[in-house]
Amino acid sequence: MTRVEIDLRSDLMGPRLPKVAMALHDAALRPPAMGYGEDRDEQALIEMLAAELGVEAVLLVPTCTMANQIAIRLYLRDGGRLASAALAHVVTVEGRATALTGVETQVLPDENGHPSPLAVADFLAGRRSGEASLVWLANTHMLSAGSVMPAGWQAQISTACQAVGSALHLDGSRLWNAAVAQDAPMFRLAAGCDTVAVSLNKAIGAPVGSVLAGSRAAIDEALRWRDAMGGGWRPIGSIAAAALAALEGWRERLETDMASARALAGAIADRLGDHAVQPAQTNLIFLNRSGDDASLFVESLARHGVKALMLTPGTVRLAIHSGVRTREVETIAAAVAAANVELSAANGV
Repeated sequence: MTRVEIDLRSDLMGPRLPKVAMALHDAALRPPAMGYGEDRDEQALIEMLAAELGVEAVLLVPTCTMANQIAIRLYLRDGGRLASAALAHVVTVEGRATALTGVETQVLPDENGHPSPLAVADFLAGRRSGEASLVWLANTHMLSAGSVMPAGWQAQISTACQAVGSALHLDGSRLWNAAVAQDAPMFRLAAGCDTVAVSLNKAIGAPVGSVLAGSRAAIDEALRWRDAMGGGWRPIGSIAAAALAALEGWRERLETDMASARALAGAIADRLGDHAVQPAQTNLIFLNRSGDDASLFVESLARHGVKALMLTPGTVRLAIHSGVRTREVETIAAAVAAANVELSAANGV
């Protein structure tokens, strides 16, 4: 059996840069701080990300799930309706957490994971009188092969929400990848949203952590919710210092990841046909398994030296990260082809 050498189950599996480990180590040796923003690295991280995202304030939280759950409580604390695409994380992988809020959820028609301005307008027009509402966007949309939101949609949706007093939240767990794919600054992709959640430990490569960003008033209230939910790190300096180090040169690293993902998708299509792989918009590659044999395919692929993630019986995900070398693109494509041959032979095809 071939030893697994390339782990593409998630961009969480990318190697940590030496400077990140060093920053974490050095900060851990300093006297700890206690209050919010008291640690010098936490304050530096807050200021950097506030400028990057074009917001007044930023709160560091353990996970993007917590950032998203805090956002629900900010806008629907007394109940109301949350509207999102059918495969948005807030109603799929985070669905059990969302259910604890007691809010009503409504699925909106979407295009490749993104509700259109028209779909949002129809939702807003159909609200019950006096009902609080929260429109939910995701960029990128992971379960739609890491798709990016079409240009101009967020601005139109924001205008519609503001006109009727509805809140707008952006789950931007991989907003970094969207910024690279659309060649845009982060603040442009966050514009018009009341709050934005962004991960630091996926694309960026920090050891842990996410942020919730928004107005000063929103983040002041979010701080109370974070602490009530057990998310108040103390001391926080090492986490913040490692995130700061990971942010250095992030755009160039993600440009390389995106180029590798697109090259890999092309190499797989060359071997197995266009039907076998979905177009790669960012760093995620989705393989289509027509025989619903995704589980068996993942096992076979591991035997050929590559770890992948089964999302559905007919879908396998490969996540490109900083640990993938350009020269390994052909190695991964060859492993995908070999796994396909292995399963075809086993099925007598």
